[in-house]
Amino acid sequence: MEPPATAPKCSSRRLLFDRRYGWVVDEWKDPSEEALAGGRGMFCVLPLGKTLFQTASQSINSAVNFLDMKIQKWANPPIHNPKASFVDTSGDSGSVVET
Repeated sequence: MEPPATAPKCSSRRLLFDRRYGWVVDEWKDPSEEALAGGRGMFCVLPLGKTLFQTASQSINSAVNFLDMKIQKWANPPIHNPKASFVDTSGDSGSVVET
């Protein structure tokens, strides 16, 4: 197969009759040039795989961070001092009274 630059240029357009559409102009394109022309509405596995990997990594990181926070909270429970403050329910304001 000759490289595209040295290949002889012949007419790539021709008039064809199609039973479904009638007379149509058909343009033949070299498959090797079309493959490198940029997509044509198809998908590529590499970007899809990269996005899937990034999404999975973010999900795993979020789950690990959440579990790490919960384990730290269980390992170091907050010390509750019942005499430190209480809610004054005798008045109308419902304010916190420090002792």
